[in-house]
Amino acid sequence: MEWPFPFRRVGVLGLARTGRAVVDALAPLGVEGFVSERGSLTPEDRTFLARHGVEWEEGGHTARALAVDLLVPSPGVPPHADVLRAARERGIPVWSEIELAFRLARPASLIAVTGTNGKTTTAELVGAILQAAGRDPVVAGNIGRPAIATVDAVQGRPWVLEVSSYQLEGTDAFRPTVAVWLNFAPDHLDHHGSLGAYFAAKARILARQEATDHAILPREILADVAPRARAVDYGRVELPPGWGEGLERHLRADLTAAWAAACAADPDLASPPPPYREIAPALRQPHRMERVGEIRGIHFVDDSKGTNAHATAAALAAIQGPVVLILGGRHKGGGYGALLPHLREKVRACVLIGESQCYFAALLAPVGVPYELAGDPRDALTRAYRLARPGDTVLLSPACASFDQFRDYAHRGEAFQRAFASFAAG
Repeated sequence: MEWPFPFRRVGVLGLARTGRAVVDALAPLGVEGFVSERGSLTPEDRTFLARHGVEWEEGGHTARALAVDLLVPSPGVPPHADVLRAARERGIPVWSEIELAFRLARPASLIAVTGTNGKTTTAELVGAILQAAGRDPVVAGNIGRPAIATVDAVQGRPWVLEVSSYQLEGTDAFRPTVAVWLNFAPDHLDHHGSLGAYFAAKARILARQEATDHAILPREILADVAPRARAVDYGRVELPPGWGEGLERHLRADLTAAWAAACAADPDLASPPPPYREIAPALRQPHRMERVGEIRGIHFVDDSKGTNAHATAAALAAIQGPVVLILGGRHKGGGYGALLPHLREKVRACVLIGESQCYFAALLAPVGVPYELAGDPRDALTRAYRLARPGDTVLLSPACASFDQFRDYAHRGEAFQRAFASFAAG
């Protein structure tokens, strides 16, 4: 990989996983880097930066963060942040990490997947389909492995990226060969500021596509956008015989979208289709409706990846029988009315966690769903178990971000699974 840009000094906002990957990628290219961290850096962070010869600041973004030619913010930095506004006023380009990765990479094709829910599963399914067909894809992005970390590896290979609205809002030239937009529901309003801004960020996945590209969309989104690419309503796509039998509705939708995307990227793989048995394992992602165990006829399910009302509603719809729902965290500013019919129909009681406890207590009161407040995961599971009856499901599907108590949704799910193991043993 070579550095083809005129920018000699690149600023990186935030040293989380994405920031580290950007520093790792830029260091060998002879580009001068500068990291500006709003929080505090650990000793290990400082050692990492010193090893790469990167200067830094911590405890806030100062004028030093603007003494750069290009600014790459971590995905969590909101678009209205003062430092980004100041950069734009000064004419400093602001690229998300996927924009930078896109401009550096030379893949055989790029399949980008976004949506309010189902992104990870669908991206993994696209990868599994291409892998089973012998195409040797690279799967990365919001899925956990930053796109910038795969730029060298993806040379001449299919590139499958899960992309979030946070990442898309910082794109300019980003152009997928195949863009998949699964669904849209209120989410991340605390970050984007409005539902319209959230929709506009998602729509950037289509912005640079051309007539030779493909856009895989559901009918309801096609009613609101007019892609320049060849549009495919994945709801009308038929799966190969024997695929997806008995799947829950949302997983079948993810599989259908993935099949449509893979065929758009490589039409030859449909004749014949790869073996479904090699693809099916990708349908079951960690912390997405993951069955954890059973105690005295009460089932425990980890859906920590349910970080918004739309995802939690789908989780409730997929469960047979009454549910004790563990709900809460850092709520995202709206969209929770979608939960109300499911709460009335399915939920015996709720256990509320995190900083949104008062918010959900007020939401539940008119519905008549009883609730208890809990502290740590062990406390939440203990309360949920006491409220449940044999045949019920204790479901962790918080409908919220995890950042009030945990690093991310995976950390939250792991904490609850450890608490379950301790609780079951005790």
